[in-house]
Formats: sequence, structure tokens, C-alpha cells
Amino acid sequence: MNVELRHLTYFVAVAEELNFGRAAERLYIAQPPLTRQIRQLEQELGVELFHRTTRRIELTKAGQVYLTEARRVLAQVEEAATLARLASRGEAGQLVVGFEGSSAYDIVPLTVKTFSKRFPRVSLIVREMTTGEQVKALHAARIGVGFVVPTLFDTGDLIVKTVLREPPIVALPQEHPQTQHLTVNLEDLKDETFIVCPRHQKCGLYDHIISVCRRRGFSPRLTQETDEVQSILGFVAAGLGVALLPASVRHLQRSGVVYRQLQPPIEELELAIAWRRENLSPTIPVFLEIVREIARQINTENEREGEDLLFKMPLLHDCQ
Repeated sequence: MNVELRHLTYFVAVAEELNFGRAAERLYIAQPPLTRQIRQLEQELGVELFHRTTRRIELTKAGQVYLTEARRVLAQVEEAATLARLASRGEAGQLVVGFEGSSAYDIVPLTVKTFSKRFPRVSLIVREMTTGEQVKALHAARIGVGFVVPTLFDTGDLIVKTVLREPPIVALPQEHPQTQHLTVNLEDLKDETFIVCPRHQKCGLYDHIISVCRRRGFSPRLTQETDEVQSILGFVAAGLGVALLPASVRHLQRSGVVYRQLQPPIEELELAIAWRRENLSPTIPVFLEIVREIARQINTENEREGEDLLFKMPLLHDCQ
């Protein structure tokens, strides 16, 4: 069967106008070739689509059914063309995003919300993963981009851009003596048990905690390893230890947990976004622009509130 899209377009025009002359004007073609095209379509289908008299034409039963399907096919063709144009601009398709659990309370949810609202034709899939898991997933093309801690791995064929920096804060059990102070000195916690994420999973917090404590002259006593921030806070609330966490976690209120700033401040935690160098998906630069926008909003909001806790750095610099 040799039915082309132009046959469907011509047929729909005639079916809607029920007049070959008006349909020809609508299509910007002469009437005789339009009539021939409809005849050819009927021959290809082996059915009559129109009842013709000297005074009028009307759809046959077969024509009525064919009109519904022809409109559906033409709409699908137009939709396919629209999606292709959107996809070429990164505004349609699919993007899988990985993120560290510690970044789940600020920039990641805000980015996902804004991106999904602005580009509803992109299927955004978000997966919580440690930095180590994300690096493997990026190399295997299981995720398109990942929010990672950039100091934990060799970048290799990955492009890694720093998104934000934030100072760690300490999460204390509600009855801890240090909650009586507005700020806490890290050295005053040297005899405490620290609740951390597992090192073998290359969680972003582990190496940072070890490093900053050693710079302050002690090796932290570690226990209750878990890679979920909620679990870490649960252990803190139960009085099993203290935890150093990114400052954005303070937005997560947990009964039995008190957050305190560290004074003097300690080395900031970095959050970066990474993707494969050879990944040419046009959706990635669109997503990155949203990340930049949200990061600027976070900076502005914190400056307006007079907070000194979060992200005091330029955005999206190359990691060294």
C-alpha cells in the first residue's frame, strides 16, 4: 500500500470542508490534482471515502472511521516533529540524575522542581547514590549527571564543575552539654563518638571528617556507619554520638537533634556536578543552567537572611 502523509492531509481537508473547491483553496493547490489524489487514496484503500453527487459530497461510514485515524496519525507526526525540535534543544527526552544524600535538602530538590516545571517533556529520574556509586554509574552511562564530592576520585574522562561549598555543622543529641553554647569548637568534641557514612562506599563525608579532625590534632572515634542522613540523625537523636554534616541539612528538623555552628569554622564541603566528557546530550547544558540559577538563589536568600553558613564562592568553577 502506497499511502503518503500528503494523502492524509488532503483527505482531512476535504472531509472537513465537504467541498473540493474550498479544500483546494485551503491547501493552496488546484482542485483537479486534489480530486485525483483523493481518487488515488480510495484506490489504494479499496474503499469509497466519500459519497459524491452533483450537488454535494459526504463521508461514507468508511470515510468517517478513516477521518478519525487520519487525524490521529497527523497529530502523532506533528507531535514527533515537535519532540524532535525540543530534544535538539535539550527540552525533551530523559535525564537520569544521581545525588549524594547530604545534598538532598537544598539544591537538588529545588533544581529538580524548577527543571521539571520548566521542561515537562523531559523525563527526569533522580537516584540517591554515594559519590563512588555515581562515578561508576557515569562511566557506565547509567546516569547522565551526578551531584558528587569532587575530592574523592580521579576525574578521568569526567567533566566536574564545583556547584557550591558549605561549612559543616555539628548535629548533637538534645541533652548534650555543648547544646548550651551557640557555637562549638571541634576540639571540644575530640572525646566524642562520631557517626559517619561507610568509607568503602566512598561517601562524601567520611574522608572530610577524618581530614578536618586530624588537622585539629585528634583522630575521631567512629561508629554506626550508615550512608543515609536520616539514619545518621536517628543515631544522634538516640544519644549514640555526634555527626558532622553539611549546613544545608539544618533544614531537616529532627526531634532530639540540635544543630550548632563550628567556631572557628572548619574546611568547607564541596558539592560538584559531573558528567562524561563524551556525553553530548543537549539536555545536560539545559540542566546545568538550572543548577546555576538555583545556586544563585540560595546565595541570595542566605545573604538576605544574614547567614554565614552556606556557599560563599563563585558558581560552577572547574575543579582543580
